[in-house]
Amino acid sequence: MNDSLQKLLYKKYLDKNLAALYMARYDSAMIDPNLWVDEFLAQFSSVADHPDVLKINKTEKETEYKVESASIKQFLNFLNYRPIQLNKKFIFLFDAPDLSVILSSKLLKTFEELGADFCLIMMVPDNAVLLATVESRAIKLQIPTPKNAQVLPNSANFEDFNSPAQLLAHLKQSSNANADEKKFIELAIFDVLSHATATPEYYNKLEAVLRNLENFEVAASYNNSKQSRLAAFFP
Repeated sequence: MNDSLQKLLYKKYLDKNLAALYMARYDSAMIDPNLWVDEFLAQFSSVADHPDVLKINKTEKETEYKVESASIKQFLNFLNYRPIQLNKKFIFLFDAPDLSVILSSKLLKTFEELGADFCLIMMVPDNAVLLATVESRAIKLQIPTPKNAQVLPNSANFEDFNSPAQLLAHLKQSSNANADEKKFIELAIFDVLSHATATPEYYNKLEAVLRNLENFEVAASYNNSKQSRLAAFFP
């Protein structure tokens, strides 16, 4: 792609005029943020795992970044060292709106004091909201949508999944896994409501779905595997 924003940021890097903190918004239906970052970095180096680049992602068990998240600890450790090869160390925080409120508050001072050796770019989907105190400290960017862009295949026909393992495999490949997971659960509830009848069997099934939802949230707080949590929604 090598779009205009990528070129602009690269020029700022060459001119040593790159800021320390950016917030890059993008159309999640048209743009794969991972691909955009890789194309941007290709202007600097052909090394896939560059020592001066850190990509921060949640694990499959995490619904949000927390203070104790391994990726956040890695990020803070990354800040302890100067660049090795590049003029700056680059950090890309994917799904930035998923920073917990507590973590966001703790990172405010870190964001403010990044310094000249670092450039942190927070990747934010257009339909997501970043905490105002974090957003106010960042320079706002809008990743342009390519003219020939096609809608990314984020949705799925959940009737095709016969087991939690199949659904989990889809979620791992999805560019919008959280939305797909919520859609699957919503469809599980809709399936019960669409067959509503005033019978004991119906109310028992509805009660079971509500119990599954409650257990799903509780299990998530204990970091139980997503596959075991999703299993309850399959017959």
